[in-house]
Amino acid sequence: MPHMQVAAEPSVESNNPALSELSSKPSVMWWALTRAMLLVLGVTVVGVVAKILTLVLPDESMPILRIALSASVVGLAFLMAGRQRKQWALPAKEMARLVHEIRVGRAPIEEFNTLVNGGLQDLAGEVKLLLHELRHQRQAVDKLKDEVEQRIANRNSVLERQIKALRSQAVKDALTGLYNRRMLDQLLPQLMTHCIAEHKPLTLLMFDMDRFKTLNDTLGHVAGDEILKSLGQIIQSTIREGDFGFRYGGDEFAIVLPGCEAAAAKRVTDRLHSLMQALGGTLKPGLRPGLSIGLSTLAELSEPTSINLIKRADERLYEAKGAKKPLAIAESNAA
Repeated sequence: MPHMQVAAEPSVESNNPALSELSSKPSVMWWALTRAMLLVLGVTVVGVVAKILTLVLPDESMPILRIALSASVVGLAFLMAGRQRKQWALPAKEMARLVHEIRVGRAPIEEFNTLVNGGLQDLAGEVKLLLHELRHQRQAVDKLKDEVEQRIANRNSVLERQIKALRSQAVKDALTGLYNRRMLDQLLPQLMTHCIAEHKPLTLLMFDMDRFKTLNDTLGHVAGDEILKSLGQIIQSTIREGDFGFRYGGDEFAIVLPGCEAAAAKRVTDRLHSLMQALGGTLKPGLRPGLSIGLSTLAELSEPTSINLIKRADERLYEAKGAKKPLAIAESNAA
């Protein structure tokens, strides 16, 4: 009979190692083939039974037989459709829902363990493994991304510090820590413009160290550098926040005092002289450094430019040196 021949075919497959391995691990294709074979087998059985009944039953029973056979075929079709829905349609719908929920993060991958029935169990297992691998790959990518971002952040931080250090080196004197002449040339015009707009005073002090050459030649350049460094510290400790100290060049220095009148600036020079005398107190009288200071104010200039302000203070500095007095100041502002 035909259905007996179909049932005997798996024994041929069992002799083939590859087919045997395939049959030991059911797959989606194998499940589909099995269901198709069962459907063919059911239809064949119904046909054989119908053939036998036509031979043994009288002709009067033929209408009833046809109705019974039709009902059997319809019932078999409904049965196979129900099994198809239970084995494939419902699990496929549930798997699609789970994949979406897992993808958007609303369900764990372990939810695939609930797919215990149906013909998609093997496929669900493979999808579960694939999702685990994708999760691990995503975690590895996120970790690598975080490491790269951290390295970039660290490198940017180092670069920013280097840039800041270079900028500081470009505008500051390395020995004294004060701003350099380049910064004075850039900053003084801005400060003057601001003070003019705000109707505020501004005073500039230009000074150099007396007997510095003698001290440098006698005690050496190292000692001379230490004296200059100490003077830089004295300047920084004397000026207010918002004031600016500069090393103009060699042993020449400048202080810009925004918002400061000449009388208040003179108190700054007194403190500078006092601290400088204390600094050289341990040296021999001929080597004790002093300060000659020239003072100019924004108010006394007919043409308020940074060049004129520096020039006026520099002239008074040399007046103070020539007169052997510590400070030269505009007579109109001395009171």
